Amino acid sequence: MQSVSIQQMLKLAQNGNELVREELIRTHKPFIIKISSSVCKRYLTWGHDDELSVALVAFNEAIDKYNPDENAAFYGFAKTVITRRLIDYFRKESKYQHLSLNPTEFDDNEPFDYDSEVSFERYKEKEQNNDFAHTVKDYIQILADYGITMEDLVKVSPKHRDSKATLCRAALALSQQPNLMQYLKKNKCLPLKELELLTGIKRKVLERGRKYLIATVLIQTHPDLGPLKSFTQFDFVNQREGLA
Repeated sequence: MQSVSIQQMLKLAQNGNELVREELIRTHKPFIIKISSSVCKRYLTWGHDDELSVALVAFNEAIDKYNPDENAAFYGFAKTVITRRLIDYFRKESKYQHLSLNPTEFDDNEPFDYDSEVSFERYKEKEQNNDFAHTVKDYIQILADYGITMEDLVKVSPKHRDSKATLCRAALALSQQPNLMQYLKKNKCLPLKELELLTGIKRKVLERGRKYLIATVLIQTHPDLGPLKSFTQFDFVNQREGLA
């Protein structure tokens, strides 16, 4: 998809290529959020705000109706369609009666070049980086609840591949036992005896790798730490195959 221009993708989508249409919608979700949040004057999130569903349908409509001969830039055209559809939605919702419904008042104060695909890619990368930074901050806070710091992880991270694989195997086994995970979350410490029996790994090995093991299993199981999974995915995949 990366080698295909936005104009070519739009043409393919308009000609009935549903895979290209889905890819356009998927990769432009940050754009949809940005425009919708600006119009609604608050940050919106998928799965919680109906306005994003309205905006998503509007973006799909923009794909169908965009004509490069009549509309100079797709991003500007899509912004207009999203804004208008949201205004139509506002008129039906009493909770938005306090907002002005003048489209000219919904300009975004932050500069953003809708005519430039490069600008959009930079914006998307910035949004992803921001999300990652927030996830890391959340991770640091979660680790603190277990008495672990990032500095600790640097010090205790296994130096040898076999040691790391052993702890990842223990983390995988722990993550698949709801009762043991409940113990970990409640007591903020490992169920060492049960984990030793479950994995066959000596207790002193589990104790020595306690901080790394906890940090690893939290990444794999905490719903807010998804972006960090790539850091442990390789080990978990290997261990999963070994346990299969």
